[in-house]
Amino acid sequence: MHVSSAGPRTLLALLISAILAACAGAAPAIVSSPTPVPATARPSVTATVTLPATATSTETAEPTPDAPLFWFSGPDVTFEDVHFTLPTGLATEVHALVAPAEEAFGESYPSYTQFTLVNYPSRNRRLEPQIQIYKVGELGETGTQVAQALKELLADKPASFQAGIGIPVLSIHGAGQLLDAQVHYLTFANGSGVRVVTQFAQNFWPINNADLVYVFQGLTSDNAYYVSAVLPVAAPFLPEQVDDPAAVPAVDGVSFPASNSPNFGEEYSSYQRAIINKLNETSPDEFTPSLKTLDALIESILVESNVLSSENSPASSPCLNAPPTRLSVGQFAYVNPDPPLPNNLRKDAGTNQDFTGEIPPGKAMKILDGPKCSDGWVWWKVRALETELVGWTPEGDKRDYWLIPCTSQKACHP
Repeated sequence: MHVSSAGPRTLLALLISAILAACAGAAPAIVSSPTPVPATARPSVTATVTLPATATSTETAEPTPDAPLFWFSGPDVTFEDVHFTLPTGLATEVHALVAPAEEAFGESYPSYTQFTLVNYPSRNRRLEPQIQIYKVGELGETGTQVAQALKELLADKPASFQAGIGIPVLSIHGAGQLLDAQVHYLTFANGSGVRVVTQFAQNFWPINNADLVYVFQGLTSDNAYYVSAVLPVAAPFLPEQVDDPAAVPAVDGVSFPASNSPNFGEEYSSYQRAIINKLNETSPDEFTPSLKTLDALIESILVESNVLSSENSPASSPCLNAPPTRLSVGQFAYVNPDPPLPNNLRKDAGTNQDFTGEIPPGKAMKILDGPKCSDGWVWWKVRALETELVGWTPEGDKRDYWLIPCTSQKACHP
């Protein structure tokens, strides 16, 4: 049976620590994220919005490229089956839209629901306060790997992370995470996740309030939706912004290293640890906005899941170890001959189910039922056209498709 040897990879923010380890005697190096996401796109769909009595909404008749589809001025927000409560004083409005799917950096990025907090107390120069909701089953290969890494992290719940190795983040802005402080695991209405205070950057820049952010990454309990929030924050002891790294005040006696220092890597690590320790010692209520206020916002989120509500909804599969399915009931497919391995048939979906036979590489089948998610794979009930054997077989793993779809039974051959 086809089996993938590649394990889940945490793809984000790994470059910082690698460069730190290698940069002794070198100037700071550029660090970029391997998982960029598209910039906010203009709205392309319409939707029906049901609002609580305490909220108001307005729909634009013909959205312009920069205009949201809906905006909310009350504390309770409901849009595209997403609900949350806006804490008092955090923002005056919430702009909501559905951003269309698009291709970026050689990968497909799915449509997602986005909320932007208006008149939020931000000092950030680049990032808007936003919450984004993605369907896991529609993520591309890299996004699926990020979701899998987050799922594993939430199972283990480490109290801290190795310096320069941040949490998995889906909404990356072409940068790595310089640090992770104030690590805290949260549950929301129908899911859980982790929040940290960090700073995204493409180089080793001093930590400052113009770039500091609260980041939450979570999954709904059914693993069907990915919740990403990036909300600017400020700490009382940090500089408001940095124009000249040489002029940045020391933190607990530790200064940001000179770019030409022969010991830059070691000195930066000391600076990084001092900042992390100071941020962790700072009370959540001393941040602006309070981390407790932002936690309350996250904890109020409810994403009503309609993923895999029907057995014949393959595009919405929440199987995190699998690529997006390409099959549907009634379709034909054949076993991928590369590599030349058979696909096992089971009595039901799952590798622990009774073995009922196999379909050799290159041989065709008809899809009878499914999909089901088991062992992180998408499974289909099939009937082998040559032997008439019937059973459940997986479509593939996150690296390879083991079943290749056919346009017709006649066309179903390698």
